[in-house]
Amino acid sequence: MSEVYLRIIAGLDFLISCLLIVSKPEVNMEPDKETLETVKARLDVLRKGIVSEENSVNYYKTLIEKTPEDSDANIGMRRMYSGLMLEEKKHVERFRELINEWEQRLKEL
Repeated sequence: MSEVYLRIIAGLDFLISCLLIVSKPEVNMEPDKETLETVKARLDVLRKGIVSEENSVNYYKTLIEKTPEDSDANIGMRRMYSGLMLEEKKHVERFRELINEWEQRLKEL
């Protein structure tokens, strides 16, 4: 498997794990049992996760920049990289939303 596909799979696995943990607190803990420490831990995971997602955006941007438009195959690759980069940007936005939500919860504690 190529390095690109391995990075995609690893990134998606990480994203899914993070989103499962932090987006639905009722899955892993009753909402009324959140503590200062559990919310801080969730924010720590989210902050690490957003860095990973931003790195993925930059990775695809670099691949686009380094892939010439000199053949149909390369054009197809550039389009795929572009689509994947847009998807990663959505993940970054979702992480920002979750960070804002959990920062608000932290203020409420």
